[in-house]
Amino acid sequence: MSPHIEIDNDLEELAKADCPPLYEVLALRNITSFLQAQKITIEEFNHYCERLNRAVARRPGRAA
Repeated sequence: MSPHIEIDNDLEELAKADCPPLYEVLALRNITSFLQAQKITIEEFNHYCERLNRAVARRPGRAA
């Protein structure tokens, strides 16, 4: 499976009400692993980190 699809799936999971606690840690670990394996570029890494930050900010049940 494409690293882009895997990252998108992780980010979409964060929007679900039944998403496990601290799932954002797994998502960040996956994004970082793909960068280290040179499967995504630094520009893509930055893009996905921005998307992750936005997803975490909108996450259901997040304390304000």
